Amino acid sequence: MKKIVGLSCGRKNGNSEILLKEAAKGAEEFGVETEIIRAATLNINPCTNCQYCARCFWQGKEVKCVIDDDVEWILEKTLLEDCALIISGPVYHLRANSTFMAINDRMLTLTMRHPEIQNKTRVGAIISVGGAGSDWTNLGLFTAQEYLQHTRVLVDQYQVNDAAEPGAVLFDYNCEQLKRVRQLGRNVAKAMSIPIEEVKYMGEDGDVSCPVCHCNVIQVPNALPEVVCPICWVHGLMVADGDKMKVVWNEEEAKKPRFSQHGINEHKKYIMNIVEKAKIAREKPELKEMIKQYKAYGNIIEPSSLNK
Repeated sequence: MKKIVGLSCGRKNGNSEILLKEAAKGAEEFGVETEIIRAATLNINPCTNCQYCARCFWQGKEVKCVIDDDVEWILEKTLLEDCALIISGPVYHLRANSTFMAINDRMLTLTMRHPEIQNKTRVGAIISVGGAGSDWTNLGLFTAQEYLQHTRVLVDQYQVNDAAEPGAVLFDYNCEQLKRVRQLGRNVAKAMSIPIEEVKYMGEDGDVSCPVCHCNVIQVPNALPEVVCPICWVHGLMVADGDKMKVVWNEEEAKKPRFSQHGINEHKKYIMNIVEKAKIAREKPELKEMIKQYKAYGNIIEPSSLNK
């Protein structure tokens, strides 16, 4: 049976989970099985950048993470299993919350161990939930894209606002939000039944939306009219269209964005070059002396509780 795994990064039975369950109900109308992971109730620790997984990769060993918690299980369920994925999580301060970001930062081990999942043969969607208006939640969907774009073709995404109170998405004035996320679940279920190359984005789009992640956050890398999507690294030109401005995106780059096999391979080449340069630099006596000095320098302070 086809299955959707929902990754809920908010409170137990909170707004994010309620909306995810509503999306699951929509998917189940099409006979799709659903499972929900309550990430916030699990043992999740942040990446410490110890480089152990990267060293394993460069040395041709089995890639592992030294942190012993529930993140490996979450990664296997959401990234490795043959299923669609719906991410749902709150925005506390402009972007996806720390529970989600901790999982996101730990995904490297599994993507290096199973590079085949980056062929994007499965689909996914995102629900982002904020307590304030859109001017305080505009990085919610954008930051969640980091996780989804590695392994999934985006089908739909939806930003929910004004959900500051527990259960706010159930209030009468928010009934349209419940309908919208139920449709999101239906859209994911329908996309699961067609060939991946025929899957189309079914969410809302704007004049400047990226053709890959469909977010409207753009960066000016040098000077206008050149712009770029910071997530997908697809470039475009800002042009006038009557009394409006729109972005004409580079169609060739959109076929091989940052999180495509091409983009990832280019990134690996770049990192390998840095690693080789670092090996040479480490052997220089002056660098060893500088490292020794920096280790000895600084007035390092700690909370008083650590001194008891």
